[in-house]
Amino acid sequence: MTLLVAWAGIDSRGPASVYIATDSRVSWGSKGHFDHANKTFALQKFPAIIGYCGDSMASLMLISQAITLMEAVPESHGQNLENLVDVLIRFAVRNYSQYPAELSSGSFTVVICGKSRTESAGEFACYQVDSTFDKTTKKFLKLPEQSGPIVVAGSGASEFGDRYERHQSVENPNKSTSRDVFHVFNQTISNTAIYSVGNIPQITTVIRKPYSGGAHCGVVVNSQRYIAGQLIDKDIAPKELQWFNDNFEITNPQTKRRQDGAQAQPQFRC
Repeated sequence: MTLLVAWAGIDSRGPASVYIATDSRVSWGSKGHFDHANKTFALQKFPAIIGYCGDSMASLMLISQAITLMEAVPESHGQNLENLVDVLIRFAVRNYSQYPAELSSGSFTVVICGKSRTESAGEFACYQVDSTFDKTTKKFLKLPEQSGPIVVAGSGASEFGDRYERHQSVENPNKSTSRDVFHVFNQTISNTAIYSVGNIPQITTVIRKPYSGGAHCGVVVNSQRYIAGQLIDKDIAPKELQWFNDNFEITNPQTKRRQDGAQAQPQFRC
């Protein structure tokens, strides 16, 4: 399993961005785990991002293949996010039915967020797809009125929910902000005792800018750089990506410190 959190950043003009964050662990019960699995995806030709939890190996293969096909054949989904979701479901259902049942946990959840239409400058949407060998369902997820979670899923969801509820205190200066959602996410994966949730975060985002695609974000945690769960060396750290530290502060990937002039965003702890 995992911890998956999708959230929206809302400003005075409305939705400004959507994010999907997950941990990076894949585990096989008590047999072992791998802490560098890719669980988030960003489409380049459509403003959409994807994350999953559940059957990790099947999800990774099915989503990767579906994205390759959707990027190669963009007319398959047009300029509409829901059409893209429907095409992803078509590919996933067809292939999951042929996946060896004895090698699967039997279910997975995929969250797809982005702009409703390619040309949109602020009209966002989010969908949740739940699939088993027998049934696949699609659910439209309503965005919050203030910055906050859209959906929380995976084995770490309950623990995240408990922490986030405590963060709704009037004493929290970060309440109802995008950074507070990430603070809770990071505190959860850093402190959890749940074996199937790892402590390396990965983040994807879509911003309000028209005709922009989805994007991975770099993260700096424990003095290490990561993109999509993969350790990144200094000489290849892409400067054009947005980088964050564990406070969700804009970070310089070369120095691994908060970017000069960037706002400090200390975490609320309770």
